[in-house]
Amino acid sequence: MSKLEGRSASTLAALSASVAVLALTLTTPGHAQTADTIKIGVIAEAQAVAGSSIPQAAQLAADEINAAGGVNGHKIEIISYDNHSSAAESVRAFQRAATEDHVNAVIASYISEVVLALEPWTGA
Repeated sequence: MSKLEGRSASTLAALSASVAVLALTLTTPGHAQTADTIKIGVIAEAQAVAGSSIPQAAQLAADEINAAGGVNGHKIEIISYDNHSSAAESVRAFQRAATEDHVNAVIASYISEVVLALEPWTGA
C-alpha cells in the first residue's frame, strides 16, 4: 500500500494543490532556478483541523518527490507559516516568505477572506 492510500480527502486535496502550484511556478516564464533547493511556503491555519493538514500534505509530497530525485534534480523544501486564521497574519506570512525566506512558490489558505487579502501581493 502506498503512502497516499488511506489519506483523507482534505489531505489529498492539499497535496493536489501543492503539486499544481509547484507546476505553475516552475513553468512560469522568467522564473529563475538559481538555487539547488525549491522553497515552497505553506500558509495555513495550524489550529484548524483542515488547515493543519495542509503543511503535512505538502511535506508528504515533498518527501516523496525528494526521495524520487526531486524536480529536475532540485530538492523541495517546505517552509510553514501559521496564519492563525487571520487575513492580516496571512499577509505578514506572505511578505516574510517572499522577502526573508525567498520562496519560489506559496500555497495559501482555503479561507476566502485570507485568499482575497493575499491577492494584491501575488502579482497576479
